Amino acid sequence: MRLTQAAIEKNRVTAVALVLIAVSGWVAFQNMPQDEDPGFIIRTAQVLTIFPGASPERVELLVTDTLEEAIKEIPQLDFVNSTSRSGVSEIYVNIQESETHMRPIWDDLRRKVERVTQDLPEGVVGPMVNDEFGDVFGIVITLTGEGYTPAELRDVADQVRNALLKIRNAAKIGIHGAQEERIFVEYNNARLAELGISAFQ
Repeated sequence: MRLTQAAIEKNRVTAVALVLIAVSGWVAFQNMPQDEDPGFIIRTAQVLTIFPGASPERVELLVTDTLEEAIKEIPQLDFVNSTSRSGVSEIYVNIQESETHMRPIWDDLRRKVERVTQDLPEGVVGPMVNDEFGDVFGIVITLTGEGYTPAELRDVADQVRNALLKIRNAAKIGIHGAQEERIFVEYNNARLAELGISAFQ
């Protein structure tokens, strides 16, 4: 009650204090860092290995266990999750929350995985280290063009991507859904026989 009474009796001091609090709050608000899409650090990488025709048990024994032993040598490692399916080994490498500079850690991971690649059985495809699977796109742009061929649309998409990459805050731009070029060779069997050329040739 004494504080309230003092505030009423010394109303000029109270008014000045309120103005100072309001001004400092406004200044703090104006200087507060703001970001529409704030960045965050992905501390997980995927190590994917294909072992065609192998059972889950063989994949676990010959691929996943070998890779895990090498991965566990990373000092910043938090934990490892792995899945072994028919013909596929999938390992998720999770780094401690305290780490902020991920590039040296992922380079170390790649070196350790490459070192044991020679110990993997023949026929294995990979292992492939993916440290960008957590990327998200803030804006998705769809490009359509009636009457244009897929190749022409791809050329326009490349031009749009190049223009967007010039934007200062654009970090990564990818093109998805573009059709790959294919070449179809059509021939007449009778004409090939006349020329003495087989279809295989």
